Amino acid sequence: MSDGLKLEDSELSAAGATLVAASYVMVHDNTSRPNAQIDSLTGISGQIEHYLKGLSVARAALADAAKTGSESISAVMRDSAELDAFISANLASGFAVRKGKS
Repeated sequence: MSDGLKLEDSELSAAGATLVAASYVMVHDNTSRPNAQIDSLTGISGQIEHYLKGLSVARAALADAAKTGSESISAVMRDSAELDAFISANLASGFAVRKGKS
């Protein structure tokens, strides 16, 4: 990894949990759009209906993206743990003490 990018497991875990919570709220706790046709004096009721449908689609897309993001974070954490285990299993004992000399 680059010296400028450090991903801590606790931060990844918190990000994943936040994404899961956000997706749950967007899907289950948000108020749904009104189903009734909205009358208007200016004749823009069709545009309003189209806009409200777009909001519903956007909310579902954001929830899906949050779910995908949290799954990706989980995969990164799992891969990182597997890599750590592989490296530690394949280094000779005392590797760090000998400053990297086998």
